[in-house]
Amino acid sequence: MIRSTIILMFTIFLSAGLVHAEPTGRDIMLKSDDVDNSRDAVMSSMMVIERGSSKLIRRMESRTKQYGENLKDERTLIRFVEPADVHDTAYLTWSYDDPEREDDMWVYLPAESLVRRISGGGKKGAFMRSDLANEDIEDRAVDDDEHTLTGEEDVSGIACYVVESVPRPELKKDTNYSKRVQFIRKDLYLPARIDYYDKRGKLLKTATFGGYKQIDGIWTVTRFLYETPRRKTRTLFQRSNISYNQGLDDALFLQNNLMR
Repeated sequence: MIRSTIILMFTIFLSAGLVHAEPTGRDIMLKSDDVDNSRDAVMSSMMVIERGSSKLIRRMESRTKQYGENLKDERTLIRFVEPADVHDTAYLTWSYDDPEREDDMWVYLPAESLVRRISGGGKKGAFMRSDLANEDIEDRAVDDDEHTLTGEEDVSGIACYVVESVPRPELKKDTNYSKRVQFIRKDLYLPARIDYYDKRGKLLKTATFGGYKQIDGIWTVTRFLYETPRRKTRTLFQRSNISYNQGLDDALFLQNNLMR
C-alpha cells in the first residue's frame, strides 16, 4: 500500500512538472549555442597581447553571418586595421554545424598579396601571435565534441554548470586540445570560464569571460582574457560597437573578396 502511494505521488509530481530531469552536457551546450539567435553581427575588437614586459595592441573589425537550414553554419570575416604592419590582414572562416564536414579557413597577407588556406595542423598555430590558436576563432559545432555534465561550481560568485567537452574520436587529430572544461552560467547559458587541456591532459590555458551585456535583445560577452601560464603570456579581447541583424551582403564572405 505504501509503495503504491509513493509511486502514485511520484507520477503526480512528474505530470505537474515538479520533478525535473537533470540536463545532459549536450543539452546545456545546445542552449548555450542558441543564446545568439541573430542572423548576422558586426563588431570592433581590440586585442592586447602581453608577453613579459612587451605588449602588442591590435585592432580589428569583424563581420559574421549565419547560414544553413537552421542558421547553424557560420561565416566570419576578421580584418585588422591597426597597427600598420598588420593593416588589412584578413581571416575568413566558414564553420559548419555538420561534424562530418571540415571547417574552411583562409588568411590574406597583404605584404605578399596572397590568400592562403589554413587547414590541418595550420589551425593549431597561434592566431596573430596571441594566446588563441587559429582553431579558437572558428565557431565550433556542438556535436564536434562529446559533452559530459560533471557538476556545478561558482565562478566569481555566479552559479555554473561544469561541462567536460572531449573531441569526437575522428576529430582529435585536428585540435590542440584533449578536452575543454566549460563553466556555463546557469542564468545566461554563456561561458564564465573555459579550461583548455593539452594532448597530455595537462592544463594548457584558461579563458575568462566578462562584460556581459544585452545588445539588441541578445546577451553578449564583450570581454574575455586568455592566459597561458607556462609561457607567462596573456591576451585580452575587448569588443565594442556591436550590432546584430544588419542584413550583411553574402559577398563579404567570399574568398575572392579577401584581396579587396
